[in-house]
Amino acid sequence: MDLLRLTFVFFFFSFSIFANPNTSRFSTILKNDLGEYPLGFHMEILELPPSKDLSFQEVQKSPNFYESRTISPNFGFTKNVYWVRFELKNTSQERDWFIHVSYPLLDKIDFYEAKEKDWNHIATGDSYPFEKRPLEEKSFIFPIKLSPKKTNLYYFRFESEGTVQFPITVYSHERFLKLKEKENLSLGIYYGILFVLVIYNLILLFMLKDLGYLYYLLYISFYGLSQSVLNGLAFQIFWPNSPHWANISLPFVGGFSLFWGLQFTRSFLNTKKNTPTWDKIILSLMGLMLLLMLSSFVFSYYINIYLLASLVMLFAIVVFLVAVVCWDKGYKPARYFLIAWVALLFGVGIYSLKGFGILPANIVTEYGLQAGSAIEMCLLSLGLAYKIKLVNSDKNKAERRMVAYKSKLQEAKLVSSRLEVELLKNNIHPHFLLNSINSTIIWLDEDPETAKQLLSSLSDELRAILKLSNKKTIPIKEEVEICKRYLEIMSLRKETKFEFLTEGIGLKDIIPPIVLLTLVENGVTHGYQGKNAGSFVLKKKKEKNKTRYILFNDGLPTTKSDSLGTGIKYIKSRLQEAFPNKWEFTSRLVLGGWENTITVLE
Repeated sequence: MDLLRLTFVFFFFSFSIFANPNTSRFSTILKNDLGEYPLGFHMEILELPPSKDLSFQEVQKSPNFYESRTISPNFGFTKNVYWVRFELKNTSQERDWFIHVSYPLLDKIDFYEAKEKDWNHIATGDSYPFEKRPLEEKSFIFPIKLSPKKTNLYYFRFESEGTVQFPITVYSHERFLKLKEKENLSLGIYYGILFVLVIYNLILLFMLKDLGYLYYLLYISFYGLSQSVLNGLAFQIFWPNSPHWANISLPFVGGFSLFWGLQFTRSFLNTKKNTPTWDKIILSLMGLMLLLMLSSFVFSYYINIYLLASLVMLFAIVVFLVAVVCWDKGYKPARYFLIAWVALLFGVGIYSLKGFGILPANIVTEYGLQAGSAIEMCLLSLGLAYKIKLVNSDKNKAERRMVAYKSKLQEAKLVSSRLEVELLKNNIHPHFLLNSINSTIIWLDEDPETAKQLLSSLSDELRAILKLSNKKTIPIKEEVEICKRYLEIMSLRKETKFEFLTEGIGLKDIIPPIVLLTLVENGVTHGYQGKNAGSFVLKKKKEKNKTRYILFNDGLPTTKSDSLGTGIKYIKSRLQEAFPNKWEFTSRLVLGGWENTITVLE
């Protein structure tokens, strides 16, 4: 028994002394039947603050590596440095393998591959020119050769001012080609949809000349560009030799995209009219987007990307709430807008949560944003078409109402003209002229001056009536002068003293011509038999949204009034022509006389 214990202790210490400290505690076995190996649970991680970063030699000896507990490690926004090590054991016949780091926005990546006598080191990342990558791919691909029945050790060092996440997968050559084929197909479909939507809405913009299509075009164009920055295509295609711009392009392009997304929201939901308070909130948020764009040139990427993620979350919440409020207020296009944005908001939410390190990086959080945005853009395009259809429908209805209104107005003008002729016939009736002339003849013998005054007043009255009757409206002051001349004539003819007084009438008050004269003539004709004096008083009363003109006379009709006769019909026709559907007219017996009221609505 003692010999057995001694042997056990000897082997334990021998293993401790001769064990290789660089050996990873977790190995991944590469087999013939599998071509894809996620390394999330098969690697070790060393986390270091920037001030305590270690050299590669020191990292090899560090005892502080710990086991990775997620399939796709994600540490959110951090300035810490992360070292990763893992071991690959090849039991297959495959020699060519690819280590894939699928997150394309990492600033600095150092890859170390163990060789027989030294380490092969590759430095890459989006802070280096694109040509520094082992393969010209939008994400980071490290080709390795591992002979059958061989085992090798690998290290990664990750550093980034944005989100630090490193989903690492090992692929066989065949599986890697299939991966790229599927990836290129999905990206081709996504950007193909985007391209078709851009062309389609560009055509509609030129055809309909609606600014909503312009805002939508700018939004989807810059949104598509921001997506290409996120998935690494923009760096690969547009600015491969500008790593500095590649770093600041995401907050700049992202902010610009969200700016036009908010402007499109204002236009589509008509927030200025439907919800003015939320419209001001959206304008404030648009201002923040512009500040973010400027900030991308001033502050560090770490600050800007954190601001972008925060504003994206705020953007998603505000747009969702505004759509709900507009829908609740009965604005029909809002429901289509809301349905279209649900998919995008879901994608934005999970992508932002992934950025903050709350959710892990996987196929849902990585590509959910693109899938959601593709659905959203298609539905928004349909929603925009629906809105234009509603607008055109309302426009057609308005045009039909306008045609009907013009028809009625033309009819009213014809009626007004006919009634005007009838009224002029009444005012220039032979009896009126003969009576006036007979009165003049009598006064010529008895009082030549009075006869002269009567003829002068009669001439002025007829001239004013003929001059003003073809106008739509005239100042009330002019109409009052006509009424005074008429009463002057009737005073001389009937040897009765008539007067016309006004209260509160201003220079800007207007009325259709000969309306007040008709009421005065009607009052004189029916209200003053047997009287030797009469008084007409015109008052103006201003209320909130209406103005009343009240004409009172102290005559008491002894016969039926002309309320259904030519004169009143003429008054109503002229009021409709001058103030379409914005007038009221009443005529009634009151204490001490008769009252006519014309009400003009604002």
